[in-house]
Amino acid sequence: MIKQIAIMNRARLQKKCDRERSVKEAALKVFKKRKDDALFLSRVALYWAEGTRFNRNGRKFQLAFTNSDPGLLRFYCKFLHAYFRNIFTNNDWRVGLFLYPDINSKKAISYWSSVLSVPQAQFIKPQVLNGSHAHKKKLKFGTCCVYINSKDACLTMEAWIDSVCNLMRR
Repeated sequence: MIKQIAIMNRARLQKKCDRERSVKEAALKVFKKRKDDALFLSRVALYWAEGTRFNRNGRKFQLAFTNSDPGLLRFYCKFLHAYFRNIFTNNDWRVGLFLYPDINSKKAISYWSSVLSVPQAQFIKPQVLNGSHAHKKKLKFGTCCVYINSKDACLTMEAWIDSVCNLMRR
């Protein structure tokens, strides 16, 4: 019985590795086609600079991009719509807000929904920042975070960032 479990575990691990390799190979094909596209490269670099870092050790695979600049978030969301269409059809994405106590959450959700062309149903409950977060210039609609829960998207972005690094080394 233990031998059978070990065999099944090895097969499962091999299948996982094959899947990851396949996703990264597909990402590299896209990168090769788009490596001279300044808009594509700028959006990958934007995520590299402002997005979450990848951590395979027990952490859920998630792309998260947080900012308070509506134009920057719109720019990033257009990138997601262009290159990760399947995510938007199967609802593996959400939008979260970080708000100060004096910001009306319904108005903030409505604002970000309009700016990003995102249905309000995709928003999770806003997090209210209590405590000594008083700033002289408060954000009128808080900070917005777009979350993508997809291992494939993480592996793809990781391959693109590595490819940008390789371009820079030349």
